[in-house]
Amino acid sequence: MLEVHQFPCLQDNYGFIIRDSATGKVATVDTPDPNEIAKQLEQRGWGLDVIMNTHHHPDHAGGNMALKERYGCQIVGPQGEAATIPGIDVLLGNGDVFELGESRAKVYETPGHTLGHIVFHFADEGIAFVGDTLFAMGCGRLFEGTPE
Repeated sequence: MLEVHQFPCLQDNYGFIIRDSATGKVATVDTPDPNEIAKQLEQRGWGLDVIMNTHHHPDHAGGNMALKERYGCQIVGPQGEAATIPGIDVLLGNGDVFELGESRAKVYETPGHTLGHIVFHFADEGIAFVGDTLFAMGCGRLFEGTPE
């Protein structure tokens, strides 16, 4: 089972830390604010095993190196943005499977907001982490791609 903790950060963003309850493995989905992420982890007594980046924008990958240095965690993210994701260790593409402990996410490439943007879909949990592909009031902003 996947535990999800969502919290506000920056001026208009949210952070997500997730934990596989079977193994205790912990990830942050993107790194909008490394200090707030560390605070949230410490409040729960959690470490950090993995950073799951959806795309390269600073409000999603800008805290990578600070967290990697602090926790020694691995960074996974879109293969199409390998050159622009700080500290990336594992490249993921369409159809790949990412495992956080016993929780499995299928990776979908969703270019548009950025050309290499990916989504992590934990089907068994009914959870998807979509980065900036979708917003509460509609589709994400298209900066690099097209609606198609």
